[in-house]
Formats: sequence, C-alpha cells, structure tokens
Amino acid sequence: MRLKTLAYLILIIIVLSHPTATFQYAYQGLYQWAVKMVPTLFPFMMISSVMIYSGADIELGHLLSHLLKRIYHYSEYGLYAIFIGFLCGFPMGAKVVSELYENGKISQAEAQSLLGFCNNIGPAYFLGIILPILGECGYHNKLPFLFGMYGIPAVYGILLSRRYTKHSSFTEITPNSKNIQNTYSNNKNNKNTNSNNPHYNKPIPLPSIIKKACLENTQSLILLGGYITFTNSFRILLDFIPIAANGKSVLSSFIEIIGGVQSIYITTLSSAEKVFWTMTALCFSGISCLLQTSSFLEKSNLSLFQYLKNKVFITGVSAIYYIVILVLMNPFH
Repeated sequence: MRLKTLAYLILIIIVLSHPTATFQYAYQGLYQWAVKMVPTLFPFMMISSVMIYSGADIELGHLLSHLLKRIYHYSEYGLYAIFIGFLCGFPMGAKVVSELYENGKISQAEAQSLLGFCNNIGPAYFLGIILPILGECGYHNKLPFLFGMYGIPAVYGILLSRRYTKHSSFTEITPNSKNIQNTYSNNKNNKNTNSNNPHYNKPIPLPSIIKKACLENTQSLILLGGYITFTNSFRILLDFIPIAANGKSVLSSFIEIIGGVQSIYITTLSSAEKVFWTMTALCFSGISCLLQTSSFLEKSNLSLFQYLKNKVFITGVSAIYYIVILVLMNPFH
C-alpha cells in the first residue's frame, strides 16, 4: 500500500510541476475524442444498440450465416458481432459482444472467444488516416497492410471458432436465453404468437428503444472520453524517460494510438521504421483502448485478461508479418 501511495504522490507532483505540458496532452486527448471519436462512433453505436434491442440483430445474423457459417462456427448472433466489429471497428466489437452477452443472446464462452479477434481499429480511420500515411512513406501497394490489419485477426478468429466449438456446443445456452435459438423463426411468425404465452416477450416500442440506446451510448461515450483524456495526459511521464525523442514517440503510440501515430509520423525514423511501429501499435491499439474495452467488459463480467492475451498474440504475429513485408516491399531498394 505504501508503494502504491508513493506512486500516486509522484504522479501528482509530476502533473503539478508540469501543468502546461500536462494540459496540452490532456487537451489533445479531449480534442480527439470530441472531434474524431464522437461523430464517428455515436451513429454506429446507436444503430447497433437499436438492432440488438429490437431483435434485428438475429435477422442480420441469419443472413450472414449463409456466407460465414462454414468459416466461423459461431451462433447467428456471434456472426452479427463479427460483422459489426470489423465494419465499425474499436470499441464497437467489445460493445456489441458485451451487449449480446448481457441480453442473454450468446454464452460467456462464445462472447470471450469473439472478443479475441473482432475488436480492432475501425476501417474508416485506417482507410482515411493510415493509408495516406503509408503512401507518403513510399508504400503504394496497400493490400499487404490491409491484410495485416484485418486479415490476420480474421484468420485467427477462424482458429478461435474451431477451438470454441471443440469445447462448447451450439446448444450451450446462457441462463436467460432458453428460447433464443428460435428467435428468428418466432420473429417471422410474430403475428401468430399468443401474447398470453408466458414465454412471449412483448416487443418494445421503437421510441423506448431509441431512448434507452441514446442514454446508454451517451454514458459510454462520456466514459470513453474520460479514458482518452486521462491516458493522453500521462504521456507527460515519457518526458522523464532518458531516451531519444523517436523512442518516446513510439512509446506514446502504445499509450494512446491516435496521437501516437501522428507523433511517429513526424519523427526522424526511416520510412520502414515509421510504418512498422505505426502498424504494430495499431494492432495492439494502446493502453487507452484497453481501458475503454475494460469499461464494456466490466459490466458484463467478461475477462479482460483473456482479451489482452489474444490481443498480445495477434500483435506479436502481426509484428513478425510486417517485418517480412517491409523487407520485401522496401520502396527504396
């Protein structure tokens, strides 16, 4: 306890002794949240929540099953989570999986397995910010990097799904979802449903669904903003580490990814080194993203350690992949 208290006191002293720098880092984090994260994430968060609360998620999952069932051995809800996770990006993957589990639509084992690969940096950010940086660094063939960012987690997900089905069963049901396997067929035949049946759930009106989704997602976004501002402000700690500025920029990307990537880009590192550290940091997503993910997992009692173990494994595999790719693709050879 004394060491923990001493560490807190040191942090307070550092912040108080360098208020201007701390303010600047915190401001950058708050700006990134308000300008980039809220407008990008909030619409996706609302649509996903409305789909889950209204039952439209199982219908989309049913459609996706025709394409993905042979590849990923998950339930139709699980396929929906994969689709949203890869389409919308972090932290939507963790949010959707957590909501599905909280609503009794997937088991804990399936939720934990899905979290291992479908919570990555969003394609909108990657296509809009990262691909132009790759081009400016001399790497105009973007396909290897797209595969590294999304193909490696997707392939790893296939392996996780095989392991999930080996230790589980599609009939594995969570405590509140005994009739979940028949939800899709029940929705299609809703007109014939007997409202007096004790197993019949009366549909929630759309205005109530939107209100609930808006309240929950606004709270989630405020929490995410707090995490981003908090972690970004403690980039001040790197100023006390006796290493070169380039090294500090690389370390900052593993603390907070958005500001860290911009910091790597303006270093004096070679183009290959910039791309390697940028792509590797994106795979890990940073401590800020880890804390944001924990906010969703904590509510649903899912294991953050298991999530982190899978994330570190994917990052390690991706780092090796990028070393090979960058050696083969060096634009200055």
